[in-house]
Parts: sequence; structure tokens; C-alpha cells
Amino acid sequence: DFGMQSASPTHPELLDWLALEFIENDWSMKEIIKTMVMSLTYRQTASASPELIQQDPGNQLYARGPRFRLSAELVRDNALAISGLLSRKMGGPAVFPVQPDGLWKDISTADVSVYPTSKGEDRYRRGLYTFLRRGNPYPSILNFDGTNRSTCVVQRDRSNTPVQALNLLNDPVFVEAAEAFASMIENLPGDDREKIEKAFRRAIARKPSDAEMATLLALYQKLASWFSVAQVLLNLDETITK
Repeated sequence: DFGMQSASPTHPELLDWLALEFIENDWSMKEIIKTMVMSLTYRQTASASPELIQQDPGNQLYARGPRFRLSAELVRDNALAISGLLSRKMGGPAVFPVQPDGLWKDISTADVSVYPTSKGEDRYRRGLYTFLRRGNPYPSILNFDGTNRSTCVVQRDRSNTPVQALNLLNDPVFVEAAEAFASMIENLPGDDREKIEKAFRRAIARKPSDAEMATLLALYQKLASWFSVAQVLLNLDETITK
């Protein structure tokens, strides 16, 4: 039921087929989502020719893949996964990943003013498990258009602000991820060029262009620091974009 105000579905036959798949697989959410995300349509590239964009600007025909920034929790998860720090542990209570010092001291009438930063594996758990305090939510979640969960939202906004770039550069989580990624790059086999290509593919899932390779190679040779290369790769718009 699409209601009285929404547009009619562009592919009703596809919805019928998916509905039957859902029923015939015992109403398994896991199976229907797996069917969708593993389809050729879902996995196709987001790039498109000017002619295709002119013909189908809203991608109503699904002739190209979606392109959008990762959600707030996944931006952090992605950096941790690239750097090899992400914990794969499932379930359990909320955790307290690293955040800038002193933020909880500013909460008036709070019974806890010291942020209890988690240790060990809990420090790197998925954003899904991050403790969210409405009076002072986890800052990077807010910076990337997450909510404080005080009200229900139908859909999150997606903005592009300077604060987000500063977050990726300076937040202790992303600095720690860059340090771990730099150590990983340093230990990769091959010469400097081969290391950069492997790191680039790990972060962005494609080979670097000649211009990108030259820029990153020059940066490493100038600073003699894989940390700088790692930080650049983690801060690229393409890295945090699906």
C-alpha cells in the first residue's frame, strides 16, 4: 500500500516477485536482503554516461548503482575495517569508543561526568553498539547527520560540511585508524609504488590512476611517513561514499 500521496512503483512486477520470494523463503529477512544486495542491479557501478543521466536523471530504471555517503555509524566502521582494527564481535552491551576528552563534563545535572572509555576489543566495536547519551551524543555521529535519538526520524539528512572533514582529520578514532593503517602499509610486500596501490585498493576498492599514484608517491617521499598517506586515503570523499 503506497498510500494516497506517494508515487506509484516504477517496477510493480519486481515488487510482486520479491514478495513471493519473501513468502517462499519462510519470511526470512536475511534471505530477502541477501537476494537484493547480491543482485547484479544492486552491485552495478554508480558511474553513468551523460546520455544515460539525461535519459534517466532520477535512476528510475535502475540502470546504474546508488551513490551516497555512508551513514554516520558506518563512516567510523569503515575506517576501522580498512585499518584492520574493527572488532567482529556480535551482541552484548553498549560500548564507549574513544571520543575527545572532556565532553561529558559540560552536561548539567549529570550524575556521571567522566566518559568511561572502553578498553581492548570493545574500543573498536561497530557503531551499532556505541552508547548514545541524549544530553551529549557521540560527536562523530552527529557530525555525519546521525541523530541523538530523542525523536524518531523517517530519513536522515546527508550534508557535506567542513566539520566532517575536520572530524576525519582530527577525531582520535580516525587518527588511531590512520596509525594502524600506516603500520599495515609499511608491512605490505613490494616497493613503495606497490604498497600504495595495495593500500589504495583496500581503502577505495579500485586501482589508483597515474595522477593519484604520483601524488601519493610524492607525498610519501616528501614526508617519509606512511601515516600521511594513510590519513589521505581515509579522508577521501570516495572512501566514505558507497
